[in-house]
Amino acid sequence: MMVRTQSQVSSRPLGIDTSRVLAMSTAVALHLLAGGLLLIPLSHRAVPQPPPEPRWVMPITIPTAPPPPLVFPVTVRFTPKTHTPPKTVPVPVQVPTPLINQTPVVDSATVALPAADTAMDSAPTIAAPSGPIEAGQLQYLSSPAPSYPVAALRAGQQGTVLLRVLVGTDGRPAEVSVQTSSGHRALDLAARSQVLRSWRFQPAMQNGQAVQAYGLVPVSFSLN
Repeated sequence: MMVRTQSQVSSRPLGIDTSRVLAMSTAVALHLLAGGLLLIPLSHRAVPQPPPEPRWVMPITIPTAPPPPLVFPVTVRFTPKTHTPPKTVPVPVQVPTPLINQTPVVDSATVALPAADTAMDSAPTIAAPSGPIEAGQLQYLSSPAPSYPVAALRAGQQGTVLLRVLVGTDGRPAEVSVQTSSGHRALDLAARSQVLRSWRFQPAMQNGQAVQAYGLVPVSFSLN
């Protein structure tokens, strides 16, 4: 007799457990993700960055002020010029020689008195001088010293000039000429101009009358 053994078949229906599959899939995914994260540093190589291109910078020249020049202090000393008053030129004054009356002395004892009518006819007539006389030295009334010429003063010139002066009857010089030069034209001209313009003399007298007379006048210029 054949005996058939029949397997017991579960009465539960066959099917897929979705929750279990989901859980397993999630676990596998997490493991893959974790393994991928661990492999990333090994497989990833850092790409070297190219060096930055050098930037060209335009040079700018800043003008610098030149150093100030050295200034040395200069002291200027001003020496005022001392005004030197003009030196007084000594004018030699000489006492004029008194004029000697040339009228002869008549002895009354030896001269016979003529008659009254003949006395008037025989009386001598005093004639006026026909021209200037030579008086030699003249008597000064006013003789201001001449100014020292500037050019002669700077050149250190000095000397004495002798002038020949024609004095009129009013005591004023009518003519002045150089008798003896001082050796310097400037001094001669200064003396002649001053005497002719400013000097006054005592007129020469002859027979009680003022007459024209020539005389010599020395004028000295000295730096001492």
